[in-house]
Amino acid sequence: MQTIKESLSALKERFDGTKGEPFVIESNKFKALYFDHESTQSLMDIRAPMRLVVSYTETMMGFLLFNSNPKSIAMVGLGGGSLAKYCHHHLPDSAIVILENNPKIIALRDQFHIPKNDARFEVRECDGAQYLKNTDKTFDVLLIDGFNKSGQPSQLCSDDFYASCFACLNPDGLMMINFSGSAGLSQIYQDRIHRIFNQSSVLVTEDDRMNQILFACKGTLLSASAEILLKRSIELSISHEVHLPRTFQNFLIQRKNDLIQI
Repeated sequence: MQTIKESLSALKERFDGTKGEPFVIESNKFKALYFDHESTQSLMDIRAPMRLVVSYTETMMGFLLFNSNPKSIAMVGLGGGSLAKYCHHHLPDSAIVILENNPKIIALRDQFHIPKNDARFEVRECDGAQYLKNTDKTFDVLLIDGFNKSGQPSQLCSDDFYASCFACLNPDGLMMINFSGSAGLSQIYQDRIHRIFNQSSVLVTEDDRMNQILFACKGTLLSASAEILLKRSIELSISHEVHLPRTFQNFLIQRKNDLIQI
């Protein structure tokens, strides 16, 4: 029986190319967004469009362990809208703005069941780094998942960008970043964030070793006890379709490792 990856790879081989533009491949069960023929940018279960299919997106939702009901969320990077749809559906009290600089990605939103813009949900075409640098708005949660066909843009990895993120977070605000690729680069970026966020960050490696998710906080929430976080992960699993107990375990292991290294 073919795996999801094998099935989509077979379909990609028959695709005639798009001259570098984003494109969509669809099988009987899944719809995938690509920037090129090398890596999947987003994956949607056609029968359950709101479900988070890729494990790193579940880890990104780990902010729920520290703030289960944020009032304001900003996301950099739309992709196939997995995180945007999940937050819109499961966090009805949250105002959500998604910052995406590629109009060709935004043009695909209907194919991935991304909600229309309204009073509490907006997909905005703009440079996320510039928006966060210049905005006077503040947020409870920032989700950074911005990539192009070459990887994570340099403007989303700089000291200036991380300082802008820190400045536009509310007290005890949380930032989650998806790093994909070299673990060495992820460590360099964490060192920058750790300094700007007053030593409050934890870098969690996904089980598949393909992604690292950075938890950072403008405050001390990441220091919550293991007992409290375990209790929250179990309680939240009743209302959220993500593996929060797994995220809790991975977070706790890495937090302990960081303390040992210090």
